[in-house]
Amino acid sequence: MPGGRLLVRACIGFSAAHRIEGHPRCGRIHGHNYRVCVWLRESRPMEVDLDDLWEWLRRRVYERFDHTYLNEALGMATVTSEDLAAIIARDLEESYGGRVERVEVCETGDLCVELHPQGG
Repeated sequence: MPGGRLLVRACIGFSAAHRIEGHPRCGRIHGHNYRVCVWLRESRPMEVDLDDLWEWLRRRVYERFDHTYLNEALGMATVTSEDLAAIIARDLEESYGGRVERVEVCETGDLCVELHPQGG
């Protein structure tokens, strides 16, 4: 295998509503068609089964968040994309300990946040 870091990536979309308490525009309930992508490190090819990773996203992101009011679903007064990235990264780390390289949450095609849990 060539030198460098080996990463696998999987993405999934969902639609949900949220609000950001105190924000002049986003303080009102509104929705997004979110896209979540996750990157996991591998030390050798096929160490992470892509089908399993996609299934994890379907169960832990899509089924949990699609067509929900995120503030209510998460019990939070304010839910940001940064919050979602942190929640997803924490849950992903529980299943794929030590492999989580990056979590990206996009509210639109042009507005995204990235979280690198290990500072990577």
